[in-house]
This record gives sequence, C-alpha cells and structure tokens, in this order.
Amino acid sequence: MCLSNIMRFDVKLEHFPPPDGGLIFNRIPWDTELFGFTFYELKSSEISADILAQNLPAWLAEISRQDKCLVVASLPPADIERAKIIARNAFYPVETLVEIHLPLARFKPLIEKRFDYLRMFPAEINDLPALAAIAKSSFGTDRFHLDGNIPKEKADLRYANWIKNGFKSGDRIFILKDERAHCAAGFVLAREIKPGVYDMSLAALDENYHNTGAGLILYQAMLVASKERGCKLAVAWISINNLNSLKAAERLGFTAQQAINKFHWFHDKK
Repeated sequence: MCLSNIMRFDVKLEHFPPPDGGLIFNRIPWDTELFGFTFYELKSSEISADILAQNLPAWLAEISRQDKCLVVASLPPADIERAKIIARNAFYPVETLVEIHLPLARFKPLIEKRFDYLRMFPAEINDLPALAAIAKSSFGTDRFHLDGNIPKEKADLRYANWIKNGFKSGDRIFILKDERAHCAAGFVLAREIKPGVYDMSLAALDENYHNTGAGLILYQAMLVASKERGCKLAVAWISINNLNSLKAAERLGFTAQQAINKFHWFHDKK
C-alpha cells in the first residue's frame, strides 16, 4: 500500500547542484524519524533523462557522506530510459503499485446477507490499540518489508504509526467489527485528497480473517459508508503483491488507472 505525506510533515523540494540545479528531491521526514537515518525521494519522473544521467552520480556521492541513507525513486513501467539510468547507479526494484479508481455512482454492493455479523463503524480513539495491532502485523510484502536493508520491526511500526497519525489528523477511519466474536476484524483509513475524492490506500484485516472473503466485505462496507458521506470517487494504490486485495477491488468495480515501479538505493558505511 502506498503512503503519501502520511504524517502531515512539511516536505520541501531541494535541488542539486544547489540552489536550483536540475536534479530534484525531497527528504522524507516521517521515515527519517522512524528509521533513524535519512530517507530521500528522488523526483525521477520530473527530471530530464540527460540531467538525471549527468547529476545522479554526484548527488549520490554527496549524500553518501552520511553514515546511512536510503533513496526511493518512482517510475512508470514504460520509462525504460530513466530506469536504465538509475539501475546503472545501483538502484534496485522493490515494488510495483497499481492505482485503482471507482466512481461511486456506479458502485453496487455485491453481498447482502453473508457475513452479516461483520459491521462497519466509524472508529473511536479507544479502538486505536486494536487497529494499531492489526496494522503492525498485516503488511509483509510491501517495499519496506521486502528490502533487507530495512529492519522488519521498524517496517511493522511504520503502519501502526500511520493509523495513529490518522486519528491525530482527523482522517476518516472505519473499523470492521465482528459482533459475534466481539473484536476488530479490520479497518480502512480514508483521506479526502480533494473534494469528493477519498484515498483508501490503507486497509487491513486481522490475520484471523485472511482468506475468508472478509476482505470483500471490508471494502464494500467502506464504499457504502463513504458514499453516504458524499464521496464521489474512491481511489487507492495497491501492491501487485497483494493479489487478494486487487481481486476484491476488481469485483467491486475498481479499474486500474496506472502502475508505478518503486526503486531503492541504500548506503551504509558499515
């Protein structure tokens, strides 16, 4: 699942060579704070291929003066030219994300009776411990968990922090409750990224509900609740590694809009 300014930190674009060179990047403050070393985002798609090839080695040498750092770059699959440039500079692929959309005017619930013991409610602050525990244990095939340079326990904590900061930021968070077992079965966090458009990229099920069909109920209940609150378009970024979520979204009417490949570059003086 994709993250975008999840912690509401201020993000400032920087240039190399300073002050206004053509290589554009920003620091990622929420990941820097969590992992204890600097994370950068290279705006690779916004940099001409010539400038990228010319300035990338020098910039990587510059940031390598630190003990440890990581750079993430994003490119559409068709951008072979830039992908070759960053690969020559030791970037490695870590994940592919698919952006999906569903106009809610055409959304129709698929399941009416089955799983009637699973119900969606607006989450309250006393639900946070259960939701943080689900978030911490639900993501094992994203780029942070697949990159061996990143500690797994910190990667787990990243998603727990996301849900905690969602409460602080006033995002819409919905909890799927199992009224039979009296526990949380899952959750969805929805951010209104523009009027009537909700990003639902953070969603998770408790591991006891995996491969039960409950994922479909989770998304369906979220879409019903969002439509009632004025949502016109639901969007999400889902990893191709998360096939169950992609299949559930497709059944509900989501369609793929674009794909993005994620690359990492890692430096450690040790």
